[in-house]
Amino acid sequence: MALDSLTSRERQVALFERYGALLTEHQRSVLELYLRRDWSLSEVAARQKTSRAAVHDLIRRSAQALEEYDRKLGLLDEDRRRREELDGLRRRLERLS
Repeated sequence: MALDSLTSRERQVALFERYGALLTEHQRSVLELYLRRDWSLSEVAARQKTSRAAVHDLIRRSAQALEEYDRKLGLLDEDRRRREELDGLRRRLERLS
């Protein structure tokens, strides 16, 4: 999965926020720097005292794990469904006012 596009990155952040607790501490710390703090691969590699390629591979594998968690648990779709339902209820309430 390409982490370059804005849509993909937003999805990865949402997946990380929802399922990050299921990752290892090392995976969480690297994704925290890369996704939430917007550090480059080189910056994360320097902090982790490893290669840029190793960081890239860890991020790729962690992103795959997050996608797999969501495929099995479906929490992002459930969140989206609830937000849409809540928006619909708000619109109905506004029409009643």
